[in-house]
Amino acid sequence: MSRVRLALLTTLVGTAALTACSSGGGSSAPSSASDGNKHLSSPAPKPITKELSQAAITQSLPGYGEMTRGWSPHGDKKVIKGEYCNVRDAESAPKGWIRGGDASYEYNGSTRNMSYVDICLFDTAENAHTSYVARKGTETAKEQSPTAPVGDESTLVVNPGASEDSVYGYSRSGRVVVRVRVEGGTGDDPSGAQATLAATLKRLQQLQDGRPATARAVDEQVVPAP
Repeated sequence: MSRVRLALLTTLVGTAALTACSSGGGSSAPSSASDGNKHLSSPAPKPITKELSQAAITQSLPGYGEMTRGWSPHGDKKVIKGEYCNVRDAESAPKGWIRGGDASYEYNGSTRNMSYVDICLFDTAENAHTSYVARKGTETAKEQSPTAPVGDESTLVVNPGASEDSVYGYSRSGRVVVRVRVEGGTGDDPSGAQATLAATLKRLQQLQDGRPATARAVDEQVVPAP
């Protein structure tokens, strides 16, 4: 083989190899970046499927510095009976109820404005759903969807019953139902109730995953547009 033909063949082989490497690098780069983005993104919220302990439910209730601004705990967190997780004036626990807890909060040191959070755990998601539907009531004209979904299903009821300055929030995630009541000067701003719902549910999810409950309502609140 002549030196000219050998040099030409070497050049062609090198060019082909270089082209193949460039093509391969170009096609794999987006895939790698995409995988990286998936890895770095926050995991999707998981429904509450485990039978959380009473201690976990108590820890999930927001404490000092974990509510929206101005709100602080009023008294100790409490273990509640099944009747409390049922509709108003019920004398028995709802079907499938296992355990629950609640806490109350005062605004800027005054009990003239109060808010409440309760968590109710059920044996199945179906029984939790039944309780969620019953407890939120039938005042559909007063219901508002949260600006972002909270759990598997959620709603805000503005000024339920005869109230004029209250917002009740309800959320179900798997086997758990969370209710938030904010009473006093909140009838035109449900963002605090929504933020408290979201933070409480995130705290439940954190504990279910074996992590500390660190979510705070103040970090979840979306300031309403003027």
